[in-house]
Amino acid sequence: FFLHSAESEGMSPPALLLLLALCGGASAQFFQFQQGGINLEDLMGGAFGGGGGGGHHGGGGRGGYEELPQEEEEEEVDLYERLGIQPEATDREIKSAYRKLSVQLHPDKNPDGSTLGRFREVTEAYEILADKERRVLYDFGGIGAARKGAQEQEGGGSPFDMFFGGGGGREQSNRGRNTEIDLPVTLEDLYMGNEKSATIKRRIVCRNCKKKPNVPRCQGCGACPKEKKMVHRRAGPGMIVQQEVMVESKEKCKREEKSLKATIEKGMPDSEQITFKYESEQKPGQIPGDVVFKLKPVAHKFFKRSRETLSMKMAIPLRAALLGFETSFTHLDGHTVTIKRSGVTKPGQSIRIKGEGMPKHGVSSEFGDLVITFTVDFPPTLDAELAAGLEQLLPPAGPSDIRIG
Repeated sequence: FFLHSAESEGMSPPALLLLLALCGGASAQFFQFQQGGINLEDLMGGAFGGGGGGGHHGGGGRGGYEELPQEEEEEEVDLYERLGIQPEATDREIKSAYRKLSVQLHPDKNPDGSTLGRFREVTEAYEILADKERRVLYDFGGIGAARKGAQEQEGGGSPFDMFFGGGGGREQSNRGRNTEIDLPVTLEDLYMGNEKSATIKRRIVCRNCKKKPNVPRCQGCGACPKEKKMVHRRAGPGMIVQQEVMVESKEKCKREEKSLKATIEKGMPDSEQITFKYESEQKPGQIPGDVVFKLKPVAHKFFKRSRETLSMKMAIPLRAALLGFETSFTHLDGHTVTIKRSGVTKPGQSIRIKGEGMPKHGVSSEFGDLVITFTVDFPPTLDAELAAGLEQLLPPAGPSDIRIG
């Protein structure tokens, strides 16, 4: 009888007590000691060695809990070895190895059936390793997890549903944490596109090294962190509880450096995230989290960005502000932008140039606008001759020409 099964069915405490009483005299006698109802905290406290009642029921000093025989672990299967490839093999190498072996072992070429078992093993290895999600399940959960993942796919779900509880509503306790890294990018990178590399240091699981410590790729492998494991323990007559415990890992781990290349696309938004699936820290029996690069733009000397619009300031002398001017400057990708103005340009006046802003992300042939705001540099002083000349050229200014606001 499993307590957690009754609870998962939504059974109320009174109904649970009645069911336990009906299960037999021993069960009813056990719960007579629980005054005021069943205290699950006390029960689990006993499981962790903190007392919790029922100590009179044996159990070798474990707070009344008797360890039950656990299910035997599934035999380890090396799918990479089946195909004659390394665990780091690329998709192309996996496909090439499978094609070669499937031709050699195909039943049509071996009508006596001598290679049928081997052909099935090779086919299973390819079906798992060629599927990215099932390969991840195999690498970190073993062959059993990969086979259950196939059953989820056949039922219309994702292979990860069995690992994470399905539906995405539950906490993904079997998924490692993501690693977020700020990736500095220049405005030129975001304008023209670029590739940026970053090196990360992480723990990896030495796949299938526990039985092959002398293989070159297993050199330097050591102990892995402890693993979570669900076990069944007897809490008293007729009662079994399921408990999560930490156990020593049988796998081997090591530290490695890995370089990740992030593709910066033209017009990518500021703070855009680039995700590398399953590239974070590894731990046996746990799907690795992702490495997430978050773009962090570096301030530009001249330009400022607001989505698809670029803006800049341009200082012009008083003469140019009054009489007009023509000038040019170099844009982010090196092309020249020419500005020609006639007439008066006021301080703080802005102009908008179509198509000279940032490329639109996803439609890199289209561009936003460039906004230029002018400031006017006035001479610090005027000599008497220049002042007299201006008085003759400019109309006189009376009190009515001076306005507030």
